[in-house]
Amino acid sequence: MLELRSVHKSYPGLASVLRGISLTLGPGVFGLLGPNGAGKSTLMEILAANLLPTSGTAILRGAVDLRKDPAGWRRELGYLPQGFDFPGQMTGRELLLQVAAFRGYGPAAVRGRVDALLERANLVDAADRYAAGYSRGMKQRLGIILALLADPPLLLLDEPTAGLDPVERLFFRELLAEVGSTRVVILSTHIVGDIERCCSRVGVLSGGVLAFDGSPSELAAQARGLTWEAPLAPGEAEEAVRSRRVVAMMTRGDKPWVRVVSPERPTPDATEVEPGVADGYVSLVEGAAVAAQS
Repeated sequence: MLELRSVHKSYPGLASVLRGISLTLGPGVFGLLGPNGAGKSTLMEILAANLLPTSGTAILRGAVDLRKDPAGWRRELGYLPQGFDFPGQMTGRELLLQVAAFRGYGPAAVRGRVDALLERANLVDAADRYAAGYSRGMKQRLGIILALLADPPLLLLDEPTAGLDPVERLFFRELLAEVGSTRVVILSTHIVGDIERCCSRVGVLSGGVLAFDGSPSELAAQARGLTWEAPLAPGEAEEAVRSRRVVAMMTRGDKPWVRVVSPERPTPDATEVEPGVADGYVSLVEGAAVAAQS
């Protein structure tokens, strides 16, 4: 169980980045969405104990308090940050063994664990190659098993599938479904497809507050009655993007089409369609932005 208790973060002379985030999570994959500047990265840095909240705290397993014991918190944590890399002269196996040593494992106890994780990540054949030379997908796979090495009750993943090809993304989604059954996993991402396929619950940060907390289907329902698809005349695409809440653009036959979230029918030939998670997210965030400006 992870509890966030009125987590607030502000900096001198600046507006508050986080404003009283409260949340209780059990085992499962929790997707975290939010536009740039919403406070998503700050919340992940706090949960990784790289930042302390200005006020409020987080409690893990009813016992470990982030503010009172950040070192103890880190021992309970697995973290895959965005934009990491590996030392040039260490193999994947050596990195796993070294992290295990830092965690206090003896050589006899850890080798079986390392071998099992390499097998799970499909990295056995690459285990004794320098990790710095791995492909992006292989680095992400090594990163997540490094985060899982100590079997942590809390796993933080920051944009783990960004830049991956469809096969690598499928691997990550399958792995997340597996590891989320026994621990709290927080997946911060801009890829709505990951939310739809991996998460039983999703939160949306907007303007430093938790604007939504519920299931992916409940998020999609935020745009029910507001989601439209319409063909565009030649040359209309740029204007459509500028003037409407465009969720997607596509080509059908030889004609461009647009998917729009709008309270009114955007064009005379637009057709109302069933909303998805991306539509609900756009509706929610755009509505919050309009409310903040009014």
